[in-house]
This record gives sequence, C-alpha cells and structure tokens, in this order.
Amino acid sequence: MQRIRVLSVTFDTHLDPWDLPRFRGAIARKVGLEHEWFHNHDNESGGYHQRYPLIQYKLEPQKGINRPMLLCLEQGVEEAHHFFSQPDWGLRIGDREFDMRIARLNVDQHTLAVLDHPLPYRIHKWKAFNPENYDVFRRLSGIADQFAFLERLMATHIIAFASGVGWEVPDRFQVKITDLIKREWVDQKGVKVLAFTLEFLCNVSLPSFVGLGKGGSMGYGVLRRQRSEM
Repeated sequence: MQRIRVLSVTFDTHLDPWDLPRFRGAIARKVGLEHEWFHNHDNESGGYHQRYPLIQYKLEPQKGINRPMLLCLEQGVEEAHHFFSQPDWGLRIGDREFDMRIARLNVDQHTLAVLDHPLPYRIHKWKAFNPENYDVFRRLSGIADQFAFLERLMATHIIAFASGVGWEVPDRFQVKITDLIKREWVDQKGVKVLAFTLEFLCNVSLPSFVGLGKGGSMGYGVLRRQRSEM
C-alpha cells in the first residue's frame, strides 16, 4: 500500500482532439523547455526519456465541450508550479490565443493497494501493443485467447505505472476484461496502430485519468474508475 499525490486541473475552454499535442507544446514553451517533465524529451541526447510520464495531457468531455486537462502525479505535482507561478496563463495553441482559466482543480492523495475484491474500470483508446506483441496478437484466432493476451498486457502496463510512481506491487493481481466496447486504428507518429476502448475488473486501486500504454501522456489509454453495481 502506498499513497501518491495527484493534481488534476481542467481548464475552462474547448480544444479539438488534434490540438492536444499543441496544448502540450504550448505548456512546455510557457514553463521553459529546460523543465523536461512537461515534454519528456531528453535535452542532452535529443531523444526521449524512457520513463512513466508524471505530467500528462488529457481532454475531459463535458456537455459537448472537450476541456483540456493537466494531470500531475508525485514529482509532477511539484513541477506544476513552473506553470501556475507564471504571471499570466495565456497560451498560443496553433494559430489561436487562449486565456487559460481553471474550471476544476482537484488535489488529492490516492492509496495504491492490491485489494481482496475487484474494482470496475474503463480505459479509452488504449494502445496495447509494440510491434512484437502485435504480431503475437494477430496470430491468435480465438476471442478467449485474445482477451487473455490483452489481460496480460494490461497487467504489465499497470505494473509500469506503479513503478513510475515509486510503488512496487507487493502481490499478484488479476485483470479480467468484461466488455470490449471498441477497437479502432489510431495514428502514432504517422503509423496506424490498434487501440481498444474496453471495460475490465482489477483488484488494484488505481487513480482515475492516469494513462496506460503508448501515448499515455497524450490522451490515450485514459483510465476511469466505474461505479460498481454491487
């Protein structure tokens, strides 16, 4: 069991999904590119940091409006002051100027734990595969085998998240897919990759809005806790 800090800030404006990378770029330029947690590039090597992103960018749909969200975890909560201490929060996103006002701000501590009962989750546009495990997946002919493979990948991504926030999962845990809502091809740096929106049960307590899998910092693989029917 471990408690982690979570800061989520939703801004009172609308962005289209294709504007999310520009939103990240605008935030990164505002705070200064030397603050690498905001963009995850390695300024020394020119590559990327191979680490779980502690600052993530989302869109939160509300009554037909996609409100941009900044999600910060653990050290990312401390890093957030580089933006919020700016004298103004105006951002240039594409060819438009935005005066970013807060619609919702939530500061919390979430207890990570392996439980004795499962919790229901939904994950949106989860990019589950790298090239190697996609080859394995496409050779599986049965739905049961495909689900079992996806469940193993989900467990791997949950462990990667836990490690990224400094929590070593103490026990084995279970993942059970209950509904495959949608599978779709989405863009990943000019290449189409398969993404899933699905519901599952897992006996690990996870915070809502965290990203799992590829593109987890950029609106893919967004996790939400569902209401239990129990």
